[in-house]
Amino acid sequence: MPSVEKHEKFSGVYWVKEEGMEERLATRNLTPGVRVYGEPLVKAGGVEYRVWNPYRSKLAAAILKKIKEVPISKGSKVLYLGAASGTTASHVSDIVWKEGRVYCVEFAPRVARELLTLCEKRRNMIPIVADARMPWLSSRGGRRYLL
Repeated sequence: MPSVEKHEKFSGVYWVKEEGMEERLATRNLTPGVRVYGEPLVKAGGVEYRVWNPYRSKLAAAILKKIKEVPISKGSKVLYLGAASGTTASHVSDIVWKEGRVYCVEFAPRVARELLTLCEKRRNMIPIVADARMPWLSSRGGRRYLL
């Protein structure tokens, strides 16, 4: 039976502890039952958590390496440049919860399609398909995205 404890430093981040396994980082799943990148889902105390893979997320790796500050918490508004298919952005989405927003900027069309599909399931993630280096050129359907 897994146990889950709040991270000692960062709001919205947890430690998952299971017998015979190392402690793993996790976030509370904003969309229970839904995986983003095949990550394990863990239930404890009636709450579902998503294990956060530090080999697929630089932010998770930085937390494990004892980064001093992560200024993201419930209700935060985050501009995430280079969101790709949404692996790390989805964990940020879990942290900011329903009250927050994650504005996900991605330029590459193939991964942006995956990001758009993810954002349909996670209502606090706002996709912006644009080149963050040249926001004045980015236009989709007659709308301009200014960053």
